[in-house]
Amino acid sequence: MGHVALLAILSLNLMSVRKMPKLSEPMDVMLVDKAGLLSAAPEMSKEAPQAAEAPEVAPTVEEAPPEVAPTPSQPTPSPPKPAPSPKAAEKPAPPAPKTSPAKPAPPAPPAKAKPKATSLGTDFLKGIPVEKSTGKATAPRVAAISPIAMNGLVALIASQVKPCYTIPTGGTDALAIITKVRMRLKKDGSIAVAPEVVGNAGVTGSNQPYMQQMNEAARRALQRCAPYKLPADLYEGGWEDLIFNFRPAQMG
Repeated sequence: MGHVALLAILSLNLMSVRKMPKLSEPMDVMLVDKAGLLSAAPEMSKEAPQAAEAPEVAPTVEEAPPEVAPTPSQPTPSPPKPAPSPKAAEKPAPPAPKTSPAKPAPPAPPAKAKPKATSLGTDFLKGIPVEKSTGKATAPRVAAISPIAMNGLVALIASQVKPCYTIPTGGTDALAIITKVRMRLKKDGSIAVAPEVVGNAGVTGSNQPYMQQMNEAARRALQRCAPYKLPADLYEGGWEDLIFNFRPAQMG
């Protein structure tokens, strides 16, 4: 490595020697004396130099500033439309309140059974005093006693009314007419409201002319035989208000 470096340095020195600049060519120099130098010098003028006149300067004309073209008026921009306000989020509808199932209506208390007017079909008693009924007749109440007890009442009333009944004249066909009489009694067995004929049965074309006569005889007999002797425990819902079937054929 040392030899290589030494060779490189020597080669660089040789190249610098070869490139030395050329010497300038020699100049000729002439020697002259001092007198010649003075005569050869130019004479200076003794007159004062005139002042150099300054050139007239033309008045400066101020140039008018260039006309500025008017800037075209720009159309005034229309104000921007206000942004639509965001719609308030719709609130979800509240859930419908749960309806509790309707409670079943309590069963209506059973109406008190009205005693039904009882039908009695035996003979009538005689001698019932006549009393006028007051006000409009109401429907007989539903009987509240057993059929066996009602049969006992029928037998009692029939046994007491038979002596008060007089069979009207009209032949055997008239005896087939059944008169339905409503009886309303007091607790002591007396007549509360005058007996009222509410219907007939067994009426035919041959006995129809005797119907009114048979009805009046039955009504009179039931009123004439009062007061009746009947069990007090069967009054309400029993013989208080009943329909008695008056059968003239059973009077004999």
